[in-house]
Amino acid sequence: MKSANLMVMHAAALYDAGEPCGVEANATKLLAADAAAEATEDAHITFGGFGYAKEYHLERLVREALLFRIVPVTPQMLLSFIAEKALGLPKSF
Repeated sequence: MKSANLMVMHAAALYDAGEPCGVEANATKLLAADAAAEATEDAHITFGGFGYAKEYHLERLVREALLFRIVPVTPQMLLSFIAEKALGLPKSF
């Protein structure tokens, strides 16, 4: 989770300086979405069967955290963008 926060700060600094920050912004989304999904999965495991109970609101958070992974672009598209722009690999889609 700390890596996502550090990446946000780095991407924001690049943006504020007027420099290209597309790779950093996409890496930030990838890291933050993974952190959110991991945190809610850990909470769900901790709560056990009660994680499905509506009064704990955890089932809603699990669904919403998974949305961060796929909206507006999927992790595969993010990785393709990073591979193309940062590593110079050919476009794969």
